[in-house]
Amino acid sequence: MDQPLVTGFPEFLGVPQEVYRSLRYLPIAPAGEQGDRPFVALAGNPNELSRWLVEPPGGLQWIEIEGLLDDLEAWAGEMRGASQAPLDVVLTDPAAEFAKLYRLVDVCPTRDLRVTITAAPGFLKAVKLAASLRLPIRLLPGQPNPGVLAELTDALKFYLHGPMVETPVEFFHSLLAIACGADRGSLWMILEEDPAAFLRYDREGRPKLPRSGGFGSTEIFAEAFVENRLKSLLEQGAECASCPWQQVCRGYFKWPDPAYSCAGVKRLFSLIDAAADEMKQDLASIEEQPDLIGEDRP
Repeated sequence: MDQPLVTGFPEFLGVPQEVYRSLRYLPIAPAGEQGDRPFVALAGNPNELSRWLVEPPGGLQWIEIEGLLDDLEAWAGEMRGASQAPLDVVLTDPAAEFAKLYRLVDVCPTRDLRVTITAAPGFLKAVKLAASLRLPIRLLPGQPNPGVLAELTDALKFYLHGPMVETPVEFFHSLLAIACGADRGSLWMILEEDPAAFLRYDREGRPKLPRSGGFGSTEIFAEAFVENRLKSLLEQGAECASCPWQQVCRGYFKWPDPAYSCAGVKRLFSLIDAAADEMKQDLASIEEQPDLIGEDRP
């Protein structure tokens, strides 16, 4: 086990836990009414990015950017922005977008950054490049097919043993910490997809569930979504009932398709547990070694 446990994204950005666990993700229209209430701004074009960088409201925690790595003017404007708001750069087509991460080199010295990568075919190239730039990474696995599961396994091995990895790669980072005894919550929280804590809105101000369409105008459903979803899966006899990782997963990989087979995901979880066991054994062996500090040397 080569990689130490290091600080995760919210702490890395200096976002207090009580704020981090109660955020709205908002496009420009509804976000303009937030004032000092904590929120994440969704920037989908250069004008929106410029707006948040030049005139950031008091409640702005960070800016999520999608689809702008191609836009040189957007990043030139970023360098002129007065705001020091952190940026979360989202790659939805990482195989095609990974090389454009070099655009972030000049941004890194000016503000905190994270790269969020959809686990789509070819995503490992983006993970390796982002890690070489020393950027925190959030991997969104969704319901991975066999090919993507194979890449996730390779990405895990890279995270555990890659000499250039110095920053967290989520969700591996937190699952490893949990396997070592830490309390990091469920995958829904780790990946910022629990609508009770991270509620996203469309441009009309309507809340929506992660990886699916909206669920109407009420936000009450969001508060209990994860627990109600897991309860429904258990009542239907889903494999979650006997899964040893039920507490950390909470049905994450059964959304949105409840029939998704978790066999490959369980193998991935087993590898994480094995890495945690190896790390605990290494720590135990170190503690058993005699303390040589202060002993006379010949």
